[in-house]
Amino acid sequence: MNSSSAPDQRMALLERVSTGLAGLDEVTGGGFLKAGVYIFQGAPGAGKTILANHIAYRHAAAGGHVVYVTLLAESHARLLQHMESFAFFDAEAVPEGVYYVSAFNALRNEGLPGVLKLLHSEMRMHRASMLVLDGLVMAASAADCDEALKLFVSEIQAHSSLSGYTTLMLTSDDADHPVSPEQTMVDGILLLRERAHGPRRERNLEVVKFRGSRTLRGNHIFQITPEGIVVYPRLEAARRQSPGAVMSTHGVSTGVAGIDAMLDIGGYARNSVVVLAGPSGSGKTTLALHFMACSRPAEKGVWFSFYESPELLRGIGQRLGVDPAGVLSSKDVRIVWQSLGENHLDELAARLLRAVADKDARRVVIDGMGAFLSMPGFAERGPGFLAALANELRLLGATTVITMEEQPGVQFAPPPVQITTLSAVADTMIRMRLVEQSTLRRFFWLGKSRMIRADLRVRELVLGKNGLAVSDEAVELPRGS
Repeated sequence: MNSSSAPDQRMALLERVSTGLAGLDEVTGGGFLKAGVYIFQGAPGAGKTILANHIAYRHAAAGGHVVYVTLLAESHARLLQHMESFAFFDAEAVPEGVYYVSAFNALRNEGLPGVLKLLHSEMRMHRASMLVLDGLVMAASAADCDEALKLFVSEIQAHSSLSGYTTLMLTSDDADHPVSPEQTMVDGILLLRERAHGPRRERNLEVVKFRGSRTLRGNHIFQITPEGIVVYPRLEAARRQSPGAVMSTHGVSTGVAGIDAMLDIGGYARNSVVVLAGPSGSGKTTLALHFMACSRPAEKGVWFSFYESPELLRGIGQRLGVDPAGVLSSKDVRIVWQSLGENHLDELAARLLRAVADKDARRVVIDGMGAFLSMPGFAERGPGFLAALANELRLLGATTVITMEEQPGVQFAPPPVQITTLSAVADTMIRMRLVEQSTLRRFFWLGKSRMIRADLRVRELVLGKNGLAVSDEAVELPRGS
């Protein structure tokens, strides 16, 4: 056997236990290891109990048996009332699939040995494949010394290994609390945090220790939703091993004959990323509508936006003559609209990529990249996030058009974003300008064209009865624009 491949082969033999949450399975490299012992650590309110219950009910739904042990004084009736509001909760799974038991009296009367005795008895009685111990901080408080707590965790670990069940231990210490004795012994540690971004707050989790598995490092967003916990792996980390897609030299019509003629392959390159950059009113959305109106069964489209509702967008296409055939209202186009509220980068990316994959879309429009740029964390992650998103869209076989608000000579703030941030990931960039003379005039030029020849001269865009058209002759951009 080749010694260099032996660790990977041994790792593949370790049996996995799914968390039941797709995002968390991705972060942990496939779920927990069977018979492993894991700590969920976070301040009160971080989401530990909801996460543990979500995992427990998903485990029971898959045929497993869970014993959920609480060391806290809170009644199980109260706990179940809290869980009933989530879609993952299944009343019929209690008590056969998920069995709740309190170890509070055992801890008070007999200390840690009494808790161990109770755990072993309940796990045998219910033939459980997963143990949740909620309230490890109480066990730490009851321990006479660090050695007593380490012995307690060691006993749990030994019994888990012998009996083959997976153990989750919840502790209400701050996620950034210094390393404690029990943390040195377990197989994995998940830290749950909540941090502020101005008036917004963001929940994230981090796997800081995970024996026997590669994990996605760093912080990953999660949300508490009516469905339960939803984890969004950080895009740059989750897709870091994805191979780059090759941009095709096959042309995809822009929907505007004059622009097609300016590109030597008759349109945008297939699998490429195109950025339309210009001030408000310069025609970016209209050009994007032209592109989307070319969708057909063999080239389905996804329109992803934050501003115009689907009804308003379809109306604009009809009134401007861009979409006389009503393609935007057909089953060949899906419009994904969301209000510009408290979204998160990875949440938006996941929603977009899922829509493109589900539709098997070949034409994609992101109308309003500025909404992504305004999300918490973009200032630190911008270039890496955009590069990963662009690459994933290419891998899905999509030709993507992105509109970006740009005021000549004005930098974006806050966060500080230059148009060059998008230019770095764009294969083609169309720059657009508005000039106020006796009438309002629109001009554009190809500011960047990667790998394909193009006419780089400035042209005027004229709005007619069939949408935008390109002037036949090149023009000189008016002074001061």
